[in-house]
Amino acid sequence: MKPTLLLPLVLALPAFAGTPAAYNAPPSNCLVSWFAGASVGYLTELEEPMYTAHFGVTNSCWMIGGWNVGLFAEVGYTDTDWSYTDSYVSAPIPYEDIGKVDLTIVPITVNVKFERALSGNLNAYFGAGLGVAWVDVDDHGTSTYYPYLKPSYTTSYKYSDSDWVFTAQIFAGLSYSVSQNFDIFGGARWIYYADANLFGESINLDDDWLLELGARIKF
Repeated sequence: MKPTLLLPLVLALPAFAGTPAAYNAPPSNCLVSWFAGASVGYLTELEEPMYTAHFGVTNSCWMIGGWNVGLFAEVGYTDTDWSYTDSYVSAPIPYEDIGKVDLTIVPITVNVKFERALSGNLNAYFGAGLGVAWVDVDDHGTSTYYPYLKPSYTTSYKYSDSDWVFTAQIFAGLSYSVSQNFDIFGGARWIYYADANLFGESINLDDDWLLELGARIKF
């Protein structure tokens, strides 16, 4: 077919194609809601309290199987300490350490939460998060030396070291809507910490369970 014969066909294509379909804009009625909250709980392995604060967002269009999806960042804080007395009798100069160790853990995570209504104002939620944790250790005390045929003497010492480690958590619980903008919640979470490199050694922080109560404000 000659090129000159193709021109009428090209000009006729719009007639065969019909009227272009109208553009359907995405729905604009999705409601964004920000929230902030805090909790206090008890770590069953460390046997110490843990405090958390979080800030996040939900969207009424973020739904999976009837569960509303929320995203939030969270920071936690816990610490513990213990005392010890160690004697070294095999050294050239026998001595005794009397000291105290302070351990601080600050996890920082990004989390996803799934929540849905159960009955009335009662809701269920679950989720998970990943992040890092700052681990800090202070070891301080005194060493008393007992040299042979000489008076004993005492010196003080302090050693500090810190590390950033990977952390992860999963959580679940129940929440109650006291009002449209205020919730209280309670639940449990499992927290995992990777090993920390402290004082040139790999320290196993292991994992822990947290039982917690908290409150959340929506705005």
